[in-house]
Amino acid sequence: MAAPAQTIVPEQSTTTTKNWTPTAKVSVGILAASITTLLLPLWKKLTHSDLEATQATALTTLITFTIQYLVPDQNSKVPQ
Repeated sequence: MAAPAQTIVPEQSTTTTKNWTPTAKVSVGILAASITTLLLPLWKKLTHSDLEATQATALTTLITFTIQYLVPDQNSKVPQ
């Protein structure tokens, strides 16, 4: 008994290029963290009290998260 004929289809290339450009959320997060870090010495001058390292880190994290949350995702579709 003969084996059924098989059609050999060449494998298609599925090569995709990775886009390494940071999204708006990433960019604004870095900007928010940097600005918060730079403004912490101003806090000391205005309030005449120094923040502990853990408090400064928590403040920077909360501000960064809030600003990143408010920026829309690049992949979200806007209805037209």
